[in-house]
Formats: sequence, C-alpha cells, structure tokens
Amino acid sequence: LLSLAAGCAILPRPASALVTLDVTNGNINPIPIAIPNFLAGSGDPQLGANIAAGITNDLKGPGLFLPIDPSAFPAAQNSTQVAPSFASWQPTSAQALVIGGVGLEGGKLRAEVRLWDVFAGQQMLGQQFSATPDNWRRGAHIIADAIYKRMTGESGYFDSRVVFVEESGPKDRRVKRLAIMDQDGANVRYLTKGNDLVLTPRFSPSQQVVAYMSYGTDQPQVYVLDLATNKRG
Repeated sequence: LLSLAAGCAILPRPASALVTLDVTNGNINPIPIAIPNFLAGSGDPQLGANIAAGITNDLKGPGLFLPIDPSAFPAAQNSTQVAPSFASWQPTSAQALVIGGVGLEGGKLRAEVRLWDVFAGQQMLGQQFSATPDNWRRGAHIIADAIYKRMTGESGYFDSRVVFVEESGPKDRRVKRLAIMDQDGANVRYLTKGNDLVLTPRFSPSQQVVAYMSYGTDQPQVYVLDLATNKRG
C-alpha cells in the first residue's frame, strides 16, 4: 500500500552546526520551518500543494515548529536534486527547510523529500516514498513523522488513527456507531451501522483490529473487527 525508504545521502552532522531542538525546558521556542509546495512532475500540481499543507498542519500541531508564511518565500526552485540557495532563505528566519517533489509513475504516486539546515547549509534528511494516488494524505503524515523524529529524536504520531464511538440522533433515540479517523480528524469511516449499541473500542497494539463491546442481544458481547476485511469475529 505504501512504502518509505531512505533515498538520499544524509551528510555528517557537525557537533554544533545543525538545527537542534531542546525539549527539556519548560519554555520551548518553536523552530521556524519553511515548507514550500512540493514540486509537481507528472500529475496534478495541486497534489504537491496538498502534501505540503498536510505536513505543515501536522508539524504545527504540537507547538514545536513554527511554519513560515508562504508569502515570505523566495522564488521556487525547479529541482529537488540540487541544494537550495540558502542565502535567499535566510531572510525568512527559517532554520529548517523542506524541499520535496511528487509525481505519478506507472500508476504509482512517488515523492521524495529533503530536510535542510538553512544556516549550516547542510542536508539533514533525505527520503522517498511511493503509494497509490488516493493515499497521498498518509504519505504526508509519514513525511511529517520522519521530519519530527529527525529534529526531536522522538518518534512522531502523525501516521496514526483514532477509533471512537460517534453519537447522533435525538436524546431518546441515540444512535452509536463505531468509527475510525486519522489523528487529524480526516478520513472518517464508519465501522458499524448503528443498529446495536457499541461501547469501549480498543485498538490492538500489534494488529489492525479493534475490539469493542456490543449490546446486539440481551447480553453484552465483545467482538473483534478486522479493519482490512471489515469482518467481525
């Protein structure tokens, strides 16, 4: 469905040159980071804008990063294979810069991303991923996770999902359906139809299955739902 692999050489890290994030103190100054639209090869140019927006929204959420307003960006470069003009980015106050490209090859969505230290002028991260064209949003989450881990040393959580019970209807006829969504609230999908009362969903820590309690009969029963097949056992 989606793969991620190291694609570009990561240069050695000098002892004090590259951007670092100190998360041990009570007051944290977020790192200014620039995330221009990904360069579009073959395919819809809007796809590059969508991926950049997804990464921006993910990194902005925890408060550790401060995305730079795109109106301050210099002229866009036309290749991911060359180092950016760091002198033109320094007036934006960006300490980190994300340059990426995306296109369609053989029916697959393929993208690459490079993370640069603007002031040191060095590459901090280089990776590639491929996915089905309709799975670009997860690709953005995975890239955001990679950037987050490279800059904080901690694993990201952007490529994760939340299972919950959605309630609707009048107070005397409430309908409760089991649902799942991305951690940012997108891609909501209902797992049950609402015919039975459902409670206490729990994600498996090792498999793509959800356990929950249902009151479809007089006695409550615990079911396990396979998210890949939507089969209940």
